[in-house]
Amino acid sequence: MIILKIIGIVVALMLVGFIREVLSLRRLGKDIEFLIQYSSNYVKYCNTYLGKGVGSDEEISLYNRIISDAPKAQGLLLDAGYIDYKPAGSLYYIKNYQVLVNTVQLLRNPLTREDFEMLFNILVMQVSRYNEFFNNKKKGILNPIILLREGVQFFVTLPISLLYWTGLIEYSTQYKLSNNFIVKFLNFLIILIGFISAIFTIVLGWEQFKEFLIKFL
Repeated sequence: MIILKIIGIVVALMLVGFIREVLSLRRLGKDIEFLIQYSSNYVKYCNTYLGKGVGSDEEISLYNRIISDAPKAQGLLLDAGYIDYKPAGSLYYIKNYQVLVNTVQLLRNPLTREDFEMLFNILVMQVSRYNEFFNNKKKGILNPIILLREGVQFFVTLPISLLYWTGLIEYSTQYKLSNNFIVKFLNFLIILIGFISAIFTIVLGWEQFKEFLIKFL
């Protein structure tokens, strides 16, 4: 009976992990599409209108799209979107400079082309990074060990996810907290302890294991 309960818990965690991975893949796919489209709009604007001020209706429409989508694009850059920035001709650095939202605001009044090229490189690298995330998740979606890990991690990071779902923290903050070393180590400990407990329970039986645990504590 105890063995069936253990198997049931493991299967339930794997099912949660599977659902989490599928939803994560869907979100990653949408994020990749968004970043690719944003990069395309950005390149089109730089090649056609950079530094020419307010122009045609098409320029205004494209500029507004880039500006309005900038906060979401900035969030999707994650840690790559924050740099130590040195303004042209200055001797100081600005810490945690939001490179995307600050750069696109200069599209109509550029100071130097280097900033726009730097942002383009960051966008290209981030799209590649997301594609790597997507492919890695896709490979592991039927791996039982990964599904178990993701199932446990769902419950470990649930308080962080609730903060994000209620709008108290941004996606980039949720990503940083959920992938923190302490959170990952806690996830590892829960899986390890659960695995050892399951083995002892199967080998010794629940009553003997309970007695052993009481003596050990």
